[in-house]
Amino acid sequence: MNALTGTGRLFLLYLRRDRLVATCWVVFLPLLVVSQVAYYETMLPTETDRVNFVAQVGGNAALTAFSGLLYGDALGNLAMWKIGDIAYTLVAFMAVLSVIRHTRAEEESGRAELVGSTVVGRFASLTASLLLAWAVSLAAGLLTALGMIGYGLDAAGSFTVALGMTGPGLVLAAVAGLAAQLTERARTAGAIAFTVLGLQYLIRFTADGGGILWLRWLSPNGWSHLMRPFGGDLWWVFLLPVAACLAISAVAYRLAARRDLGAGVLQSRPGPAVAAPGLRSSPAMAWRLERSQLLGWTGAYAGFSAITAGVANGIPEIAKQAGPQIEEFFRRYTASPDADLSDTFIWMVLLSLAGIATLHPMLSAVRLRAEETSGRAELLLSTPVGRVRWAGSHLLFAALGSLTTMTASGLAAGLVYGLTAGDVGAHLPRVLGAALSLVPAVWAVGAVGILALGLMPRWAVAAVWVVFMFQQLFGEQIGPALGIDYWIANAVVPMHHIPKVLTGAAFDATPLLVLTALAVALGGVGLTALKRRDLT
Repeated sequence: MNALTGTGRLFLLYLRRDRLVATCWVVFLPLLVVSQVAYYETMLPTETDRVNFVAQVGGNAALTAFSGLLYGDALGNLAMWKIGDIAYTLVAFMAVLSVIRHTRAEEESGRAELVGSTVVGRFASLTASLLLAWAVSLAAGLLTALGMIGYGLDAAGSFTVALGMTGPGLVLAAVAGLAAQLTERARTAGAIAFTVLGLQYLIRFTADGGGILWLRWLSPNGWSHLMRPFGGDLWWVFLLPVAACLAISAVAYRLAARRDLGAGVLQSRPGPAVAAPGLRSSPAMAWRLERSQLLGWTGAYAGFSAITAGVANGIPEIAKQAGPQIEEFFRRYTASPDADLSDTFIWMVLLSLAGIATLHPMLSAVRLRAEETSGRAELLLSTPVGRVRWAGSHLLFAALGSLTTMTASGLAAGLVYGLTAGDVGAHLPRVLGAALSLVPAVWAVGAVGILALGLMPRWAVAAVWVVFMFQQLFGEQIGPALGIDYWIANAVVPMHHIPKVLTGAAFDATPLLVLTALAVALGGVGLTALKRRDLT
């Protein structure tokens, strides 16, 4: 038996376990990218429209920081400028989740030791997990390319897009594989890999936003931009992520050969014999587990909102130059024909952030499921702590977390919007109020997570991602780009039932109360089901 014995069977096992999630990624990512081609074809039907649009946005430093440089006025250029960096980041995000799940999380749960007692080589698990992440990254890229070719775009540019999407997946999968060798905990390994993901994104962001373009050579996302899909198609740049992937993977294998199963290269320090006073209650334990995630979300929301709000005052001029289609697109988000497009842009940003914020409470439900399957929940529940108190503590911080992130978003966006407009006193309260009005909708969607945990625990993770993608499909990200009639989004996405107070609507508390009651009802049913069913 060699070190790779059993790799094929483990690959098939991991593929079977990820069949739903991987399929969602492989479908969602191409749809996300190709939909932008349809979007720009509808919004900017003539070459003159596209040239005017490029002239307006091409020199905007803030937009360039988010999207990268714009290399032309063809539909492919515009689509990749709008969604390319997001797609690259999502592929890398998927790769990290997949590798950590099948490597360090398996060792932490003890399943890797069970599998390792059979005819399985030492490197089989790491190799199978890397192959799966790389395969899903490549499949998403290739389907995106085929979708673009089917839309009539240039084949060379489309396949360069495929390489650009695959590259970050290759590198960050290897980074996650290396992180899994460093620590004993899946959460710590994930934190290391996601920190690398965030840093490389920040480097690319700084490079394009600050005009320090050589920095892009230090970032996997930057390498994808340097391939210049539809703007030169520099395929050879793909050799950089391949080389980085091989080098990082080699270090991961070397470390895997030297450490014990279940241990990390960096040894964990033994904890104190007696827990600190702040950890002697269920809410304190929940806070300890949730705090890092909450702080990360809050910081990211504040930073993103501040940066996007900085370009809000220039939106009316950009929309005017781009043509009536763009102005009509913005008007869909207004409650009054006289609404200011800068206000409308801020409202669009808040709506999009609220849609993504629903992940925070749903991921808290997923964390409860992980505590349950790992056996830690059973250990905790053997003490006087009841199930409702245990789960309720996590849900309390999940609800407060949604409130905190949207508050941070409203404060940051309102402050920057007010400063750039020269009237903080007028804009800050309005933007903050609009952000807070979306919180009940976030709670209502997030409560689906605890409902799934209670009623169908084995499918809770899948249900969370299906719900998230459903609202993205019909909400702000893909629905408008696909030309899905806006009344559908208005009917099925809870955020669209919130009064558009920022764009001329009168405040009405009824939708907020109804959505809050819905969240409480869904959470209550989920907790009741959790209390009555067997664990695991």
